[in-house]
Amino acid sequence: MAASSNVKPAFFSSLLLLFLINYGQSLSSHNLYLERQASILVSVRQSFESYDPSLDTWNLSNYLFLCSWTGIQCDYMNRSVVAVDISNSNISGTLSPAITDLRSLVNLSLQGNSFSDGLPREIHRLTRLQLLNISNNLFSGQLDWEFSQLKELQVLDGYNNNLNGTLPLGVTQLAKLKYLDFGGNYFQGTIPPSYGSMQQLNYLSLKGNDLRGSIPGELGNLTNLKQLYLGYYNEFDGGIPPEFGKLINLVHLDLANCSLSGPVPPELGNLDKLDTLFLQTNELTGPIPPELGNLSSIKSLDLSNNALTGDIPKEFSGLRRLTLLNLFLNRLQGQIPHFIAELPELEVLKLWHNNFTGVIPAKLGENGRLTELDLSSNKLTGLVPKSLCLGKKLQILILRINFLFGPLPDDLGHCDTLWRVRLGQNYLTGSIPSGFLYLPKLSLMELQNNYLSEQVPQQTSKIQSKLEQMNLADNRLSGPLPASIGNFSNLQMLLLGGNQFTGKIPSQIGQLKNVLTLDISRNNLSGNIPSEIGDCPTLTYLDLSQNQLSGPIPVHITQIHILNYLNISWNHLNQSLPKEIGSMKSLTSADFSHNNFSGSIPEFGQYSFFNSTSFIGNPQLCGSYLNPCNDSSISPLQLHDQNSSRSQVHGKFKLLFALGLLVCSLAFAALAIIKARNIRRNSNSWKLTAFQKLGFGYEDILECIKENNIIGRGGAGTVYRGLMPTGEPVAVKKLLGISKGSSHDNGLSAEICDKNKCAFPWTEVARQSTMWSPRMVKAPLTQMKILPFALPLALSL
Repeated sequence: MAASSNVKPAFFSSLLLLFLINYGQSLSSHNLYLERQASILVSVRQSFESYDPSLDTWNLSNYLFLCSWTGIQCDYMNRSVVAVDISNSNISGTLSPAITDLRSLVNLSLQGNSFSDGLPREIHRLTRLQLLNISNNLFSGQLDWEFSQLKELQVLDGYNNNLNGTLPLGVTQLAKLKYLDFGGNYFQGTIPPSYGSMQQLNYLSLKGNDLRGSIPGELGNLTNLKQLYLGYYNEFDGGIPPEFGKLINLVHLDLANCSLSGPVPPELGNLDKLDTLFLQTNELTGPIPPELGNLSSIKSLDLSNNALTGDIPKEFSGLRRLTLLNLFLNRLQGQIPHFIAELPELEVLKLWHNNFTGVIPAKLGENGRLTELDLSSNKLTGLVPKSLCLGKKLQILILRINFLFGPLPDDLGHCDTLWRVRLGQNYLTGSIPSGFLYLPKLSLMELQNNYLSEQVPQQTSKIQSKLEQMNLADNRLSGPLPASIGNFSNLQMLLLGGNQFTGKIPSQIGQLKNVLTLDISRNNLSGNIPSEIGDCPTLTYLDLSQNQLSGPIPVHITQIHILNYLNISWNHLNQSLPKEIGSMKSLTSADFSHNNFSGSIPEFGQYSFFNSTSFIGNPQLCGSYLNPCNDSSISPLQLHDQNSSRSQVHGKFKLLFALGLLVCSLAFAALAIIKARNIRRNSNSWKLTAFQKLGFGYEDILECIKENNIIGRGGAGTVYRGLMPTGEPVAVKKLLGISKGSSHDNGLSAEICDKNKCAFPWTEVARQSTMWSPRMVKAPLTQMKILPFALPLALSL
């Protein structure tokens, strides 16, 4: 018994020793495997040019903690790396082929970095890989991998890189692939019909490439597909395959902006699970198929920017889940159906630039969900519905260029969510609703070209305005401009011209520190131009013309250092023109005409660049553009005596000048007769040097130079019309005396134009359409065919 009891401890000791030895060996093997994988990852990081500091944990010195490194995930035994996720880690550089030595890798996600160059061709060595995400990088080259080795791959996301070549056929060998995204690259060629064999796919995106050809109908075999994206930058031939009607599990179909033509297939109405259909910006024609009314799950329907015709199908009344309906930029007609206003989920309705007639549905907005409404550029009539902002969610209201009439609903003055309003070019009447111009989120307000009347309402709230552009031009608004106009501190454009405003321009206008354009022209404003307008430092365009303004131009206006347009014409402004305006180097256009300015026009700086018409209509204004100025310091009697003496002196000079002119004329006439005789005597000495075959000679050219053939006179000479023996019309120019040192030219050369093409650059030529025109134009050398011949003519003037 004693011996037996002694054997047991020894046996257990042996087992414990054996276990410890095996455990030590296993631990050593485990550590060695961790160290080997850590070494691979460190090698991968060495190919990075830059990276997020969090990847500093990738350090061989702490390989025992490999499974806690940033972006690293190990298996349940903490032995093998199964996932590397270094997405959005600010990495640049290349991806080292060493990554393919991590044979146990299941997930590899590199998205959102700046990896460049090609992907390792050895990627097929990662035979256990299920997810490969390289999206949003700069990877380039072709995907010529051995896809057949990646038997476990389920997700391949290569979106938004610089990949090129043709779409890889190898992906069709990936039997387990469910998600394929090659969008946003530079793939060329056509979509392989074999892509229709990947029936396990539930996501396919090829959008944003350079694909051509037609969309293969075989894609209709992908009956498990839930999302399909083929548009944007691709330019397909033909139309939408009717086979897409078999994609019964499809939820999202995006074929926008890819040059599709033909009709919208009615088969798309079979897709009762579809919640998004984007066909915008194509060349689709024909009517909207009523079968689309069967899309009972549809939420977003965009058929905009095509050439669709006909009415909105009445079957659309069944689209009870519809939130967005975009049909703008088509050729649709008829009335907007009243059931559109009864769609319970409708939030966005954009039907602009069609031929819709009738009234806007009166109940539109009563569902309380409307956020965006654009019905502009149609032929709508009637009233603006009162319920548009019933749900207090309306943000965009655009009804411009229609035939709407009547007053604006008062409720719009309480629609605090509005930030963009465009109601111009209608027949709206009545007053502007109180508070409408001062809504807290409003950035754009356009009410121009209507018949709105009464005063512009004052601001009643103290909420700071965000309004950047306001256009109330060409209405019948009256009364004074409200002082609260100065509260629009963010205003960049203020257009109030063409109304009936009276009173003074409020000094608060100087509080518009961000205004670029200010137009208050064509009103009945009176009083002085407020000097505070010079406190608008960003003003570039100022138009105060056609008012009843008086007084001087405030010198403080010259403090606007970037003003380039100033129009104060047709007022009653007086006194002298400030010389300081001449120092406004940015001012390129100014109009001071039709006022009561007096004194002399300054003749320096910008004043020397203004058009002469800028000063007309000021009887008491004088200067280089108008009548010469007299010295106002001289008394009338002195001025009379000086004028008498000057007239006597001027008379003597005039007599001497006339006599001299007569003598010179006689001399020139005699010389001309002598030279003319020499011309006739020496006409055979003229020489025509032609550098190409011509159908006429110098005699034909001389025959053209007659007084009754003159078709124009330019700064360099006279142009004559001529007809060559071939029937070809030409133009001959006698150049003035520019001999360039030639002793045989006698100051005159001839230049010949073939129709509107001449021999010399930037010369004045007579252009011909059906008849020769006397209008002289300039033609650059690059637009002319040079006729390389010279005719030194010994002619006189």
